[in-house]
Amino acid sequence: MACFQFAAFTFDPETGQLCQQTSAGQTDIHLRHKVSQLLTYLLTHPDQLISKDTLLDALWEHSEYRENSLTQSIRELRKALGDSAQNPQFIRTYPQRGYQWICPISEPRRQDVPSPTRQEARPEKRTRQISRPVLLSGLFTLLVLISGLWLMQRPVFLTAQNPPPLNAHRSTGLVVFPLINDTGKAEYDWVQLGLADMLSVQLNQNGPLSVIPPALAKAWLLDAELSWPALPAQIRTLLKQRGYEAALFASVRLHNKQQVLTFQVIYADGRTQQGSMSYPQLASAMHSVSHQLNRLLSPGDIRPEPQQAPAIAVQTLAQGRSLLQTQGAQAARKYFEAAHILEPESLWTQIQLAGTEVLLGQWPQATLRLQTLPEALVRKEPALYAAQRYWLAELSYRQGDSDAATLTDEAVRAADQSSDPQMRIMAYQLQAQLAWNEMDWETHNQLTQHITALLGKGQALRQDADQQFYLGRPASVGLERSPDNDLAANKERLFKALNFYRQLADQPRQAATLLAIAQNDQIEPPIRESSLSEAIAMYRDLGQPYELALALIYQGFYLMQSHQGRAADTFFTEARALAEQLGARRLLLDSEFYQAFATMDQGLDLQWLGKHGQQPQQLARAERAFSQLLTKGVSPLLQANIALFQGWIATDQHQISLAMEHLDRAGHLAQSLNLPLTQSYIRYSKMRIHLEQGNYAAVIALSSVTPITRLEAIYTARAHYELGHPERALTTLAQFQSDFPEQWQPEDEQRQQHYQQALQGRSIVLSAEPKAHLVYCESGWL
Repeated sequence: MACFQFAAFTFDPETGQLCQQTSAGQTDIHLRHKVSQLLTYLLTHPDQLISKDTLLDALWEHSEYRENSLTQSIRELRKALGDSAQNPQFIRTYPQRGYQWICPISEPRRQDVPSPTRQEARPEKRTRQISRPVLLSGLFTLLVLISGLWLMQRPVFLTAQNPPPLNAHRSTGLVVFPLINDTGKAEYDWVQLGLADMLSVQLNQNGPLSVIPPALAKAWLLDAELSWPALPAQIRTLLKQRGYEAALFASVRLHNKQQVLTFQVIYADGRTQQGSMSYPQLASAMHSVSHQLNRLLSPGDIRPEPQQAPAIAVQTLAQGRSLLQTQGAQAARKYFEAAHILEPESLWTQIQLAGTEVLLGQWPQATLRLQTLPEALVRKEPALYAAQRYWLAELSYRQGDSDAATLTDEAVRAADQSSDPQMRIMAYQLQAQLAWNEMDWETHNQLTQHITALLGKGQALRQDADQQFYLGRPASVGLERSPDNDLAANKERLFKALNFYRQLADQPRQAATLLAIAQNDQIEPPIRESSLSEAIAMYRDLGQPYELALALIYQGFYLMQSHQGRAADTFFTEARALAEQLGARRLLLDSEFYQAFATMDQGLDLQWLGKHGQQPQQLARAERAFSQLLTKGVSPLLQANIALFQGWIATDQHQISLAMEHLDRAGHLAQSLNLPLTQSYIRYSKMRIHLEQGNYAAVIALSSVTPITRLEAIYTARAHYELGHPERALTTLAQFQSDFPEQWQPEDEQRQQHYQQALQGRSIVLSAEPKAHLVYCESGWL
C-alpha cells in the first residue's frame, strides 16, 4: 500500500491518514473524505497545473454547488498542511486557471500487507462513473436493433449436488450477495449491486422464498468484518448467525458474446449447489434467471415463466439501482428516466423515478406519479404496493402534512404484507421518526428493537448509522432528549458505520452518518465540525435539498452554542429558502424559529457586550418574529420554546410582569407535554428574576423539585446563602455535583469555597449570578 512523503508529512491515500512529524513526535491530522481524495489527486499529478474543471470532473458529481465544494476543500487542505495561498509551500493557485502541487515528493514506499487468500484475490472494485445513457432517439433505435434478443436461449445448469428444496417459511430463506464483476471491464461494475438487486427482487416476487437483498447482505459481511468475496466457511457461519438456510454467491463473466452467470448456492448445513447460465443480456433475462433459480431451490413450487422485458430497459434500470445505492438519486435518475422511455408501462420503473423525485425535492412530479399509478395493478404485487405507500408517506412527512402518521401506518401494514425486508425497515424507520418527533420514547424504542430484529441477530451497524441520523435530526426542535439515547455508546458505532459506508461507496449513507457524528456531543468538537462541513458539501453534491436544509440548520445552531448568532443566521436563511422552495411546511417553521432565535441571540449578546444602543432593536425584531410564528399554527412544543424565549426577552427589557406571564404560559405547556428539561429551564428563569428582586423565599419555593440543571442548583444555593444558611448552599451544590458531574463547571468550585468561608464566619463578596439566557450555549438544545 503506497504512502507519499513530503516535507514533514506522510500520507496514506488508502486510509486517508495524514501524519506530521514534529519535534514533539508524530501528529495525526484528520481529513474529511473529500479532502483526502483531493490530496491524493494532487500528489499523483505533481508539478502539473490542474484546472478547476479537471478536478471537478474527477472528484465531484455535477451540481450547482460543486465549485464551492472544491474551494472549501482546497481551503481545508491548506489549513491542515499549514499552507498559505499568498506564500504557498504545497499548493499554488493560478487565478482563473487552477492549482499546482509544488512541494517535492519522496518516492512512495510500500507497506507490508498480508497475502490474500485464494477467494480474496479479487479486490473489490470501487464504483466508477458509468457513461451517460444514449440520447432518446438512440435509445429507441437500439431497442429495435436488440429486439431479437428477446428470444433467449435456455440456460445450462452444471449442478454438483441435488439437495432438498429450501424451507419456504418466511423465517428462513436465501441471502443474495453482490455479484462479482469477473468481466475485466469497469463498465460492468453496475452488476455488483444493480443486477444483484434486480435478481433478489425477482426471486422474492416470483417464488416462495424470503430473500435478503445484496446491499443488506454486504452490510452483514462488513458487520462481521469479513472481506468480499468471503470464504464459503465464513458465509456458512454468517448464515447460522442470521438464521438463514442458504446464500447465493455468483459472478458475471463474458464468453462467446454471451454474459455468463456462474453461481454457488452455499447452505448453512455444509451442502453446496452450483451451476451457470448464459444469455446475451443477463439483465433482460432476469425473469428467466430467477425462474430457473426458484425451480432449482424450490422444485415443488411450479410457476409459469414470466414474460421478458426489453433488454436495454432492464439493464438501464439495473444501472440506476446500482447508482442509487452509491452515488445517490441525482446520478440514478437519468437511468430510470431512460428505462421509463423504453418501457413506459413498467410500474417498478415509475416507482423508482418517484423515489428519486422525492429525494431530489421534485415533490409535485413525485406526487402526480405516485397517485396516478393504476391501483388495481399496484395492489396485485405486494412489494410494489408497499413501495408506493412508503414513498407517499415519506413525501407527506417531508411536506409536513397532517396525514403523515396515517400514511405511515398504511406503509407499515403494506410492507409487512409484502415481507420485503428492505421495505419493512424503511417503513418502520419512518414510523420511528414520527414517534421521536412526538417524544414518544417508549414507542420509538419498541420500533427500534423491531428494526434491529429485522436486520438480524446482534449486529445492526448499517441501521445504527441511519438510526443516529434520525435521532439527531434538527427537525426535533427543543430541549428534550430520550433518556435511552446513549450518545457515548453510539460514538463508536457511528465511526464504524461511516467506515463501512465508505467501503460500500454509499455516498447518501455517508452524508447521513457524518451529520449524525456532528450532532453527537460526546465526540470531539474538531471532528464534529469537519464532519458537519463534509455532510453539507456532500448533500450539495447529491442534490438533496431537504437533507441539506436539515444540515444547514444544525450548522447554524452549532455556531449559536458559542453565541455567533450573526454567522448562524446565514445558514438559517439558506435553510428557510430551501424549505420555501420545497413547500416543506414543518421545515419552514423550524427555520423561521431558528432565525428568530438567532436574532434574539444577537440582541442578548449586544447587551452582554455592553452595546445597549443596538440591543432593543434586535430584541424587538426577535419578539415580532416569535409573535408571527405563533399565528402560523406551530406545534405545542415550539409554542413552549417560544414562550420561554419571550420570557428571556422581556426580562432583559426589565418588563418583569410580562416576563412572568410568558414563563407561566411556557410552564403550563411544558407540564401538559411532559417536558421535564424545559420545565427546569422555566423554573430557573423565574428563579433568576426573584434573585434580582431579592425575593429569596420565592427562589426556595421553586426549588422544591430536585434540580436537574446547573443554574437551578446555583440559584438555589445563592438563595440559601442570602437567607443566612451557607451550610444549605454547600449541601445543594455538593448534591448536584454528585448527581450531574458532567454539568459541573470550574467556577462552581469557587462558589463552594466562598460558601465554606461564610460558614467559617469570614466575610465574602459575591458577584451577581449569570443570567438565565446565557446557559443555552452550554446545553444540548436540540
